[in-house]
Amino acid sequence: MNYVQKEALRYLGYRGNGPDSATAELLEKGYSELSAAAVKRYCYKIAEKSYVSELIAGEDINDHLSASSRVIFFAATLGSAADSIIRRAEIGNMAYALILDALASALIEEYCDIAENEIKNTVSGYFTWRYSPGYGDYPIELQPDIIRFLNADKQIGLTVTESNILLPRKSVTAVIGISDNEQPGGKSGCEVCKMRENCAFRKSGKNCGN
Repeated sequence: MNYVQKEALRYLGYRGNGPDSATAELLEKGYSELSAAAVKRYCYKIAEKSYVSELIAGEDINDHLSASSRVIFFAATLGSAADSIIRRAEIGNMAYALILDALASALIEEYCDIAENEIKNTVSGYFTWRYSPGYGDYPIELQPDIIRFLNADKQIGLTVTESNILLPRKSVTAVIGISDNEQPGGKSGCEVCKMRENCAFRKSGKNCGN
């Protein structure tokens, strides 16, 4: 079982026990189907933090970027075919659709890690971890402005709905801080997550990072 499949199991609520044979088969099938269909793309821009202050609103994100003089705005997507696969499964097989959704969520996070490392290899400095709209008090309402700033609709086919949902759905936007000096540790995880009160991971004594 690969990393994406293991992460998908965590998203599905598995706690330590491996999947049954039927679930394992659907994980393999879903991973193969999504991997073949996904068209992974990303784009980014680097800017002086002072020039993009309108894209950085909220106490948490400003704390996160307090030591950074520059920022990387970043967007990544699996493309519309991944969404189509999930929607087709929802019509006749919700169990498979749930597995596909979890796999696609894990797949886009894995791709974000790869893309982030590629970007960092071209930029000198010390970096924060990536921080997305909707996390902490960073307003999700800034999604359209970030998409426009990145020209992500033309660059990677990424748009946003009136309710600030990214399309394709399995997509991510984020900001990463860059400093000339080592970055201090910042708040992360449950401490700033809006879902902390209702999170199944927290209720079981864990978090989405372990």
